[in-house]
Amino acid sequence: MAARIFGLGVVAIGAVYLALALQLPVHTLNGPGAGFFPLVIAAGLLVTGVATALLPGANLTIEPAFPERALKVAAAFISLMVFCLLLPRLGYIISGVAVMIAMLKLFGASWRLAVPLAIGSAIVTYYLFIALLGLPLPRGSWLP
Repeated sequence: MAARIFGLGVVAIGAVYLALALQLPVHTLNGPGAGFFPLVIAAGLLVTGVATALLPGANLTIEPAFPERALKVAAAFISLMVFCLLLPRLGYIISGVAVMIAMLKLFGASWRLAVPLAIGSAIVTYYLFIALLGLPLPRGSWLP
């Protein structure tokens, strides 16, 4: 029963993530748009959630430390939703840095580690998507 409830929870998260991902352009004339990768992630969440909920004999044990972990999972989920909402307005780099800092702090990283790691990972992934994959990422509506 716990596996089915967990699977339905993953389906719900995937559905919300899908709704937010569809607000981004999925395809442009140049190829995949900024919403393509989030759409793939949402599809993966939906498929995994349905499979977990429907497979008979799925073995899932819930550990007794549920409340603390549940709060961290909920906070991580909320930060991903905030990322989707900030992305068109602030652009990839600023949104990515803000959400990455929030996630790193959530899981116990120090400010000394979180800030440079967030900035570095946002710049590296931006470069990977733009230069190597040729995928445009939102620059933000506040930039010309």
